[in-house]
Amino acid sequence: MIKKIKPILITLALLAYIIFTFAFVNKKNDAMLITGIDINIIDSLNTHFISDSEIKNLILKNHPNIIGKSAASINKEKLETLINKIPSVKNTEVFNSLSGCLHLEIEQRKPIVRLLKGKGFYIDEEGKRMPLSSNYTSRVLVVSGHIKDKMIEAELMPLVNFITKDEFWSSQINQIYVDSNDEYILIPRVGGQKIELGKIDNFERKFSKLLALYKEGFSTVGWNKYKKINLKYENQVVCTKRQ
Repeated sequence: MIKKIKPILITLALLAYIIFTFAFVNKKNDAMLITGIDINIIDSLNTHFISDSEIKNLILKNHPNIIGKSAASINKEKLETLINKIPSVKNTEVFNSLSGCLHLEIEQRKPIVRLLKGKGFYIDEEGKRMPLSSNYTSRVLVVSGHIKDKMIEAELMPLVNFITKDEFWSSQINQIYVDSNDEYILIPRVGGQKIELGKIDNFERKFSKLLALYKEGFSTVGWNKYKKINLKYENQVVCTKRQ
């Protein structure tokens, strides 16, 4: 009987020790004073939509006497919420080290398209809007022309996602233009043609026709032979030669 109880008692003792240690460390951390602020901006694209100084100024504006305060007096969740309100910030984690330094891990949003509508703005991979930055211009797909708010989510973003997630099209298509009839014109990086996609319906099938032209037609006649490619019509591609 004792042999059966002994492992249980050992397990309970270890559990009690862990809980006690965890509580002690937490209490010690809460009593610790903030000695400094360390900001790490996770930036996989090497973009600079936000800076360390911008974040630090925001913290000091809302907590002017944060240095020297106890860690327990800092509402970390509230601080994370404050920083997450910056449109170019995707996520923030705040924690303090054993030395008393307040650490912030900040992940920036990743823009995939720039819309030249009004003052202009970016949209990230989650469909969130980001204002343009005076510090940095991201080299992404550009959309211009007669852009209506109602078409951005319903039409434009499915097309943008299709292009940006495809290795070939993301390297080939440089710009999208929306004309007054809500039809889409693609501007490629190579060749200089206007590619008339037409209405958004069946755009994936239209891209399949365009890809066949690139593989079978341009490989023979070259990329600069045509000034316009029309994909509007079913089962055909109409090309206009340069004069």
